[in-house]
Amino acid sequence: MAAEDNFIVAIELGSSKVTGVAGRKQPDGAIHILAFAQEPSTSFIRKGRINNVNKMTQCLINMKEKLEQKLQKTVSRVYVGIGGMGMHTVANPVIKDFDSKIEITQEMVDRMADENRISASTERDILEAVPQEYRLGTQSQIDPVGILAESIECRFLNIVANTSVKEEIKSCFRNAGINIADMPITCLALADAMLSEAERRSGCVFVDMGSETTSVAVFKNNILRHLAVIPLGGANVNKDIMSLQIEDDEAEELKLKYGSAFQETIEGMAPIALRDGRTVSYEEFSGLVEARMEEIVQNINNQIKLSKYEKSQLIGGLVITGGASNMRDLDKALLRDTGFEKIRFVRNLRIGLRSPEYPRFNKEGDCNAALAILDKGETNCCGGELGQPLQQIFEEYQDPKPVENEAERLAAAEAEAKAKEEAEAKAREEEEARAAEEARLAAEEEKRKEKEENAKRWRDRWGKVKKFFDGLTNEDA
Repeated sequence: MAAEDNFIVAIELGSSKVTGVAGRKQPDGAIHILAFAQEPSTSFIRKGRINNVNKMTQCLINMKEKLEQKLQKTVSRVYVGIGGMGMHTVANPVIKDFDSKIEITQEMVDRMADENRISASTERDILEAVPQEYRLGTQSQIDPVGILAESIECRFLNIVANTSVKEEIKSCFRNAGINIADMPITCLALADAMLSEAERRSGCVFVDMGSETTSVAVFKNNILRHLAVIPLGGANVNKDIMSLQIEDDEAEELKLKYGSAFQETIEGMAPIALRDGRTVSYEEFSGLVEARMEEIVQNINNQIKLSKYEKSQLIGGLVITGGASNMRDLDKALLRDTGFEKIRFVRNLRIGLRSPEYPRFNKEGDCNAALAILDKGETNCCGGELGQPLQQIFEEYQDPKPVENEAERLAAAEAEAKAKEEAEAKAREEEEARAAEEARLAAEEEKRKEKEENAKRWRDRWGKVKKFFDGLTNEDA
């Protein structure tokens, strides 16, 4: 096969834009960028989830056409990143006991993995199962194969999401006539492309701050230990600024120019001039920005606590990326609320890029996620010369019972889209309610611990006082 007939295509479904990149991996590990396309997505993707199937489908059709025109080749399949609100990890232990000591085989380990997969509920998909250390008696092993043991326990960390997430994505790509090669988890693909070996081994917190979501992943000993997607991001700051009767594009501009995640002083600051001649109080503006950023940072800190790893165990510190991480003084806010002094901001991947036809490609890091997904790809996505029939590629997508009447077909499609939108809205409400309940329970737990510590301190003090008086003689008294 000629070199020009071998490339990989990746698509990232972001809350602010959909990004498509076609590239060819080089022998030295770099990626040669062959084609690139972006489409705004605010009208059909919310918090990383598709909420308008028809608009999403049309976006994919447009993107495929743009990439194919540039490549002058057909795109037969793509790699699609998966993420969004509601994705989180759930621990699930699988235990096997034996009558006597036997040698652990790969087949046993595989059966445990299958058993873990079966544990998935009907409401949630297991997107990926990450084995933690295997426990054999009193020993912990990363690779148990070949070891003699009377029992084996593996605590799987399942990355789960609502079952509708995958189905929504597959449906849109199917309607656009695009095959999906694989669906890597965007946050983990980014982490692989940005974290150093030392950070993953010594322990770190990887944070991807996007437009409407913030993903938090905790690593220790090269293993993922916790992951959650918080339904808050940079767009939430914009919406708060817009409450001052400011348009979204100007809100974004003012946020980057005047916004701060940690405002040390506002005394003597002049009012902010707006495009229409009005002014807004700097105090009011900065208060809105700082309050929202504080909420996001405190949610990040809460996820670190839920991981059960102490700051002292995560020597690699915080590794922060994403468009919303460009906020001024974010490092100060993170230090205040998380206590981590070691903070590294990442703007670009560790992957080399060659893009002679796109001189400023990814200069702002806005294609990092798509590139990380592309780097995960192994299967050739080229379908042949442009204009070549691809019916055989999409046979699996053909409807075995086509509707003859066009009006009936359109009505059926509209009814299906409406039902999906209603189901999606309900699922989002459930996820938001779950997130709110988790936050409430975490806050209650903090208060309970604080009360217990206060009570213990008073009991200790009273015990000392009582002991003192009990030791007094009558003459002393």
